[in-house]
Amino acid sequence: MSTAYRYLVAVLTFVCCTDVSAAAYPTEDQLRTAIEDVSVLLKVEGLELAILDAQKEGVAYPLMAAGLNLGSGVCLVFYSTKPTDGLNQFFDSVDEKELPIWLKAIAVHEATHCIEQREAYIHKRFDKVLPQDVKRDNMTVQGYLSVVKSGAVETWGETLADIASVLYLKQAVPDDWQRYARGIAAMRHDLAVKWPAHDTSVWLYKLIAANAEKAPEQSIFEAAFQLRRELQSE
Repeated sequence: MSTAYRYLVAVLTFVCCTDVSAAAYPTEDQLRTAIEDVSVLLKVEGLELAILDAQKEGVAYPLMAAGLNLGSGVCLVFYSTKPTDGLNQFFDSVDEKELPIWLKAIAVHEATHCIEQREAYIHKRFDKVLPQDVKRDNMTVQGYLSVVKSGAVETWGETLADIASVLYLKQAVPDDWQRYARGIAAMRHDLAVKWPAHDTSVWLYKLIAANAEKAPEQSIFEAAFQLRRELQSE
């Protein structure tokens, strides 16, 4: 695994509260099924996906993590069934019947990182992937990688992936998407002390309040790029 790729992996966990029957920690079959379902969305974007067992690969990613293999152009999604502190508490609070939806939302988040990395490292669309307050004149792949490694756009990237997850939820559970979306936002806010760069709650509450929609012809990924830019300018 290249050094560049190690910097391109991001992890998402969701937390929500419910009083119904708690789900057990996800099994390999459940995780693989969620990732395989989301692979259909990537195929429409012309992006192949490979599923890897993090433990067998010798990496310590919790639950799910993903990044683009810059050599093959394949989106590598890792899964792990090893229980992790924090994630245990999350799954204790999840309704077992809702677990597939949450796992697919997590998989969409991870897949979005691959989409953004392709836009940056393959297509070199730096105006699309960088916030307006970051200098983009004469930007190169190496320059972009330096920005990523500095941590300056970590929240920016997490925001894109969270927006895509919410747009997925609007399609998957149109009558209940706001509850799920508020659960994501609350988790981000509550864990800000531990992971401040992953606090996308301000963005998500704006998104929920605006009831933002994607155009019929747009994929959730393209809509996420557009909405992230629009929310930044507010």
